[in-house]
This record gives sequence, C-alpha cells and structure tokens, in this order.
Amino acid sequence: MAGFSCGELEARTREAFISGQDAVHSELGIVVQSLRARDKIYGSIGFEGLRNPHATAPALASLAAAALERARAFRSATTSAAHAEAEIFRAAILDALAHEFKTPLATILTAAGGLRVRESAMPEQAALAEMIETEASRLGDLTTRLLRLARVDRTELRPRLQPTDVAELAIRSVRRYSKLWPDRKISFRQQSEISEVHIDPELIGLAISQLVENACRYSQPDAGVLIEFCAHEEMAAITVWNDGPPIAEGERDRIFERFYRGTEARRSASGSGLGLYVARKIALAHGGNLALVNDRTSTVGFRLTVPFSTPEASNVER
Repeated sequence: MAGFSCGELEARTREAFISGQDAVHSELGIVVQSLRARDKIYGSIGFEGLRNPHATAPALASLAAAALERARAFRSATTSAAHAEAEIFRAAILDALAHEFKTPLATILTAAGGLRVRESAMPEQAALAEMIETEASRLGDLTTRLLRLARVDRTELRPRLQPTDVAELAIRSVRRYSKLWPDRKISFRQQSEISEVHIDPELIGLAISQLVENACRYSQPDAGVLIEFCAHEEMAAITVWNDGPPIAEGERDRIFERFYRGTEARRSASGSGLGLYVARKIALAHGGNLALVNDRTSTVGFRLTVPFSTPEASNVER
C-alpha cells in the first residue's frame, strides 16, 4: 500500500506484501512494514525518506493496522446486526402469513365438506367439493408446517424425550404423503426389528415430514420415494431416498444452511430453504445428525440418525 510513488517504493511495497515479510532497503531509503493485527496480515505499507525509519515506520504501521482492524470489526458488527434483524423480520412475516391463512382455510374446509355431503349435490358437484377439500387440507398442512419450521428455526431446541416407535412415525408419513402426492410411489422398508427410540416424536416427526416432502417435491411423477429404517451400531437411522436430480458437488454442504436453495432446486420447485436446516437442527438437538448419502446410483438420499440411548446433553428434557 503506498501513496505517491517515488522511485521503487510501489514495487518494493508490492514485493514485501507478496512475500508477507517486512523489508528494509537502506540504499533506496525505503522501509516496508506489514500491517498486522491479531496475528493477521492485512497488507503492507511502504515509506521512503523517513529520517528515523526504524523508530517511525513500525509505529505508523501499527496505527494503520489498528485503523483497518477497527473498520473491519465495525463492518462485521454492522453486518451481523443487519442479518439478525432480517432474520427476526423474516420469521415474523412467516408467522403472520401462516396465521392469516389458517382462518380462511378452516372456512373453506368446512364449506367444502358441507357441500360434499349434501344429498342434493350432483356427482360432479360432490367431486369438485372433494377436490376443494383435499387441496385446502393440503394447503393447511403446508401452513402448519411453515409455522412449525419458523418457530423451530428461531428458538433453541429442548427435545422432550419419550419412548417412540420411529418406524410408526415413518409409516404415518407414507400414508399422509401418499394422499398428498398420489403420483409418487411412496413406500417404507424396515431393516431392524428394534424401532423404539427415546426421541421427541413431534420434532422428529417434523424432520421426517420435511425430508419426505422434499423427496416428493424434487422428483418427477411416477418416481419412487423410499423411507428406510435401520440400525447402525448405537444409532437409529431413517433414510429418505428419491429419484431426484443429483446435488452438485459444491452445494452438498451448503444445502444445510439456513435459507440456502441449490441451483437445481431453484429451477425445479419453490421452497423456503428452511427444511434441511431445521431437520438437521432437530437431529443435532437429539445427539444425532442429518447427512446426504450417495451410495446409490441416480438417487438422492438423506439419512437422519438419532441415538438409541438418551444423549447426555444440556438441551434435552427428560
């Protein structure tokens, strides 16, 4: 870093910055100091013509480095505060919208159900009323899930553990999503006789639902969606497979970030970008994990694992 370049000042400063070391060129009257703060090098600053360079240059470099560090810290704090405020507003908007949807949806469901069971209704009218009822119910489920996702996202999870048949949770998801996605072939396979685990059934049920919803959303009609339960040593594992598009190598870690949606996901379907983030958050709160698995050809799998035994964690309610 240099002001008005005299002689070789700019070139010597650039060389010192590339090497990451201070430099003294007595024959040219040039001194170059690295800008260091908190064991980090921000750049280099060069001086030419100082009367006492050995005393003056280090002090000036320290002042410049301190100023750069303060500016960086200020930008970081401002950005963090802005992100935190944005997250609060985003969650509040999701919450408000979901609540606003629930009352009119309940009215539509009640009216459609009344029309469907009327004796005077023509078969075509009854079929239309049933279609309205089905789609309104589906939208209601989506609204409820959005509310739950938003709440789980912004709070610290404290799972309420109780003995739960994880296989039964998976079977419920099969039944539910087979109705919501009749053009998907959803099935369940159990590879372990023991399926009772100490978990929070509401939270794990939400995580499984989110994985199955994603598998249906990012697959084509008539595609297969398999929910697989098995035991891996001391962990119970539920893997959801689907014949969806592959996840790019560079996105396999980022898909678990809050509000991140992969390139293929943005092209093929809408979504909030919260699902995988919240599902992993739930798994971690139980002492487990959620990971992408790639041991099958042309399929995408997400494996949620939780320990059979009660995890020793401060965030768990017993």
